[in-house]
Amino acid sequence: MAILTPLSLADARRIGALYGLEIVDVRGLLAGSVNSNFALTLAGGRGQVFLRVYEEQQLAAASREARMLEHLAAGGVATPQPLRRTDGAPTSGGSAFIAEHAGKPVALFPWVAGDSLCQARVTPEATRRVGSALARVHLVGASFEGASASRFDLDGLDQRLRGLRAPGPDGAAPPLPPEVAAAVDELTGRLERIRAATPRTPGPETLIHGDLFRDNVLWQGGEISALLDFESASRGSAAFDLAVTMLAWCFGDDLDPALAAALAAGYTSVRPLVVEERGRLFHESLVAALRFSITRITDFELRPKGSGVYKDYRRFLARQRTLERLGPEGLLALLGV
Repeated sequence: MAILTPLSLADARRIGALYGLEIVDVRGLLAGSVNSNFALTLAGGRGQVFLRVYEEQQLAAASREARMLEHLAAGGVATPQPLRRTDGAPTSGGSAFIAEHAGKPVALFPWVAGDSLCQARVTPEATRRVGSALARVHLVGASFEGASASRFDLDGLDQRLRGLRAPGPDGAAPPLPPEVAAAVDELTGRLERIRAATPRTPGPETLIHGDLFRDNVLWQGGEISALLDFESASRGSAAFDLAVTMLAWCFGDDLDPALAAALAAGYTSVRPLVVEERGRLFHESLVAALRFSITRITDFELRPKGSGVYKDYRRFLARQRTLERLGPEGLLALLGV
């Protein structure tokens, strides 16, 4: 990820002063795929803080996210709590956490040490801990008011697919590479089948992370030190969030049954799935695989090559096919729920 919005030392010092911090150095971080991130060094050897420039969210959304993170951290979720401004900024609506730079919202967070795991380092014990941490998000997040609906529901995904074939100003649809065009056709058919098979019982909703991939979890000494990047958080199905996490953590070349079973065991040890959630788990797994297949085409595959992070949609097409081979009963049996 490139630094989309530069931040000079003078800018960092101005922002730091709003939080009562004296900044002596600023360093861009080539991490993440949406926002611009920086490490700010504090005067007097007091360590660092993390600064995020929200490239896509407006002030209201960034403020809502800050309130959400404060709520989760206060409830025991391992996520950094945003720093509060000390310059007398209004305290309503989360704005006490948010500054502005280049016309964009900015938030500061405590620096959390830790490393993310590559797939080769993921063990059943790791997925058990991730499952427990995700369940804690759902338990604590259930009482958070103000979370928005997901922009990745079936209607939103349908719009993304249609947008790939929408005519331009000249009335012609943009040409797609043949492999991508074939994938779009496959995904369009899958979306229609998933929509037709949607369970009638909606099941309960809670606050979900929506994107708990390996790079959004930091580890230190075998323990989770932080859950990161709640930008996709929304009201939604806990079964969907568990499915996203399974697809992200439990696949190498194929689905690893031991990793998946440990993930589910860790989750249910903290928050057992209700009947409606169990009944929707296969459906939500298909939706999760569909979601990331589509967004990896729209957000990564069709970007100019060399423009930053690349995430391959083909991995999630393969995961959809694996789920379909398992079927509903096979998935529940594998997870042991």
